[in-house]
Amino acid sequence: MALSSIETALTKHIRSLLQTHFSTKSLKRLACSISLISCLCAGSVLLFALFTPVLQHQLHYTQFQINIIGSFTSIGMYLPLPVLGYLADCHGPVLLSVISVLFFSPGYTLAATVVQKDWSFWYLAISFGLIGCATSALYFTALLTCAKIYPKSKGLTISAPVTCYGLSSLIGSRVLKLSCLQKNGDLDLYRCFKFFSFLYLFLGLFNWVSASVVSIERDVLLRKHEDGENTPLLTDPNQEHENNDDLVPNHKSKFLKFIKDISTYVLLFSLLLSIGPSEVYITNMGSLVKAITPNSLISDQVAIHAVFSTLSRLSLGALSDFLVTNYQISRSWLLLSIIVLGFFTQIFIATSTFVKDQYYIISALSGFSYGGLFTLYPTVIFSIWGPEIFGSAWGSFMIAPAIGSTTFGMIFGLVYDSACGVFTESTTGNCVSLCSTITHCMERNLDQKRSLIIIDHLHYINYIYLLILLFNS
Repeated sequence: MALSSIETALTKHIRSLLQTHFSTKSLKRLACSISLISCLCAGSVLLFALFTPVLQHQLHYTQFQINIIGSFTSIGMYLPLPVLGYLADCHGPVLLSVISVLFFSPGYTLAATVVQKDWSFWYLAISFGLIGCATSALYFTALLTCAKIYPKSKGLTISAPVTCYGLSSLIGSRVLKLSCLQKNGDLDLYRCFKFFSFLYLFLGLFNWVSASVVSIERDVLLRKHEDGENTPLLTDPNQEHENNDDLVPNHKSKFLKFIKDISTYVLLFSLLLSIGPSEVYITNMGSLVKAITPNSLISDQVAIHAVFSTLSRLSLGALSDFLVTNYQISRSWLLLSIIVLGFFTQIFIATSTFVKDQYYIISALSGFSYGGLFTLYPTVIFSIWGPEIFGSAWGSFMIAPAIGSTTFGMIFGLVYDSACGVFTESTTGNCVSLCSTITHCMERNLDQKRSLIIIDHLHYINYIYLLILLFNS
């Protein structure tokens, strides 16, 4: 199967160098290692909660303005993914690595300039839109590289980069505590953004190399029957174009079947309902921590969220493979259990069940459910529609969190600014409860009373149950 002209141009010299100096097994391990390291560093946008106190107190941004910036980040991360996925399937993930290089460093450089010169928050929103797109491009490059190099272990090849991505926020929260990134006891956003600008420039270049390995093995990975590690990575150039279908028409026919499948839209709608509130929690974690448990460090709550998100991503990927292989239990049942956990977590926030010293429970539950959603949804999609159109399929599904997180975030910001302008011991609980209730009830009716949340979510869980019945039929 011939490489596209774009993929050939981007990887020609790198492929020649890799084939000369590395063996088959070494190439695979090198590509996988670089991809996982990239994921370990890719989650700077997950640290947004650490930026919000500085934006509020030093730059005097309102919660609505902060949520606009967060919404631009989500739009940048999720909305371009259908296009990024299609480009990756047709031209290889190497094209996405180039996009990450072009967007990451300029995005953080612009953000640093905005903070230094106190420009309008709209410029910061635009910069985080670029950063969001670059994050998805870098993360998607690593995810597709692992998935296409080791296509047999679906759960592990998805959960490993996803786990590293979740762990990146834990590492980042520790890194941002370094004295060189602090000023007068607070985070120095200018130094922080400049640091990320240089980091992602070099990281993107290394990811370019790892993605080129997929181009080398492209013909092998896209065969009808999956091959293991013993399959030769390097094929005879004289046989490169024999007995192969044209990539783009073949991809289009499979993608058309994907968009005509009714289960596509059932799963898409369930993703919108589940991811939206989880994304809003991450964006506003800093404000929630200050309101509910002011004595806690935001970085500690971010770390707890990251740890449990990482545990979820790591364990659920392997668990899904184990259950399917040994007990023929559908991954959809595991997905349902995580959605139920997320439902109860939002109920706990809305009813102020765990406050002050017990707030770490909320962070842990939220992190575990968030990590589980981003592990099991792509794993289910990979299992149903296969590796050939995985990039386009998973990319198309990212429309859901783009819409969900933006909509719920705007509502949260408006309610928070109107109800939480002044914090007292008696009003904090009601304020946060109101915000959480409205955010999580957007899927039905903003005017419903809070007592109807459980009924609303029973419909929501029943809808997901129909999804499981559909997949098992």
